[in-house]
Amino acid sequence: MMEAIMALRKNLNKKVKQSRFADPKYILEALKNFMNDGEFHSMTDLISAYIKHSPKYLTQEEFAAAIGTNRQTLHRMMAHENVSLNLFFSALEQIHDDAQ
Repeated sequence: MMEAIMALRKNLNKKVKQSRFADPKYILEALKNFMNDGEFHSMTDLISAYIKHSPKYLTQEEFAAAIGTNRQTLHRMMAHENVSLNLFFSALEQIHDDAQ
């Protein structure tokens, strides 16, 4: 019985975390905190989590199109390679627009 309760709690916590990553307002608040701390890699990881869990974007290609780039360039940003500030701020602007 106790194992079943623990499994249920684990699944519930996982769903809560996933729903938070789908919430653009939560993402923006977390991004602000990471920006204040200078955690750039954490910011791109959070953007990646938003894309993965957002009900609006089924694929990275859809998010890439929304910010005016392609999947390969978006993937390079998520892999912390050669990140263009224009691309980074386009992603932030898109998440902000999604929160409206």
